[in-house]
Amino acid sequence: MAREIKDHELASPVDLPGEPVERGDPLAWTAVTIIVAALVLLFANAGTLSAWVDEKPVTQAQQQASGLAAGWKDMMAATGLTAPREALHARWKQLQAARFGDEAPGGTQ
Repeated sequence: MAREIKDHELASPVDLPGEPVERGDPLAWTAVTIIVAALVLLFANAGTLSAWVDEKPVTQAQQQASGLAAGWKDMMAATGLTAPREALHARWKQLQAARFGDEAPGGTQ
């Protein structure tokens, strides 16, 4: 229940409406949102998953996970789902390599 604002007060950006919204289940909405986001990342960001697995300390489980992640990355690349991420990553690396004036490649003078 929201409190009434007095004449000398300003409205807070966190004041909630007086009546709660009754339609829909907030927990279901949150769960669906998280599932959709996870699936989008799993399909479109397979290269990052593969790189993350490859950074882990080498163990038997890591090697198996690395093989699975590489296979997943290759399968997603074959469908074209990784193309936007790869294009953005390539552009980022170009911008990272940009040098100004007589700046050395390592970023030092």
